[in-house]
Amino acid sequence: MKGCDIMKKELVSLPDAEFEVMDALWSCEAEYAPTTEILAKMNTEKKAQTVLTMLSRLSEKGFLSSQKNGKERLWKAEVTREEYSSYEAKKLVNKIYGGSFSRLVSAFYDGEGLSEKDAEELMELLGRKNGRKG
Repeated sequence: MKGCDIMKKELVSLPDAEFEVMDALWSCEAEYAPTTEILAKMNTEKKAQTVLTMLSRLSEKGFLSSQKNGKERLWKAEVTREEYSSYEAKKLVNKIYGGSFSRLVSAFYDGEGLSEKDAEELMELLGRKNGRKG
């Protein structure tokens, strides 16, 4: 991971409940967020103790770190939303589409789920990836 000495473990897929906690943490503005802010960002009625347990599990998995600030514990994401999204996207392409990105795009296009704007953005991205201007 770029610039991250703490995160040495391989990424793993997160259960929905743990992803919800990470999603809340990623939406916090400060680098370190208190548990209360994470709870406030979540759209569920989970108890604070349940969220603390999930935060501890995420810390053990290397997804976040924490530090004490008085009586409060502050949490920091060690895996960015982009890193995790990329991991899950690659896993999906490998598992469902045999590693073929074009088969993934074709599935959207054939199902008419790829808008003209999406297609243009994809062409621009591919052009940049191949060193050409879109």
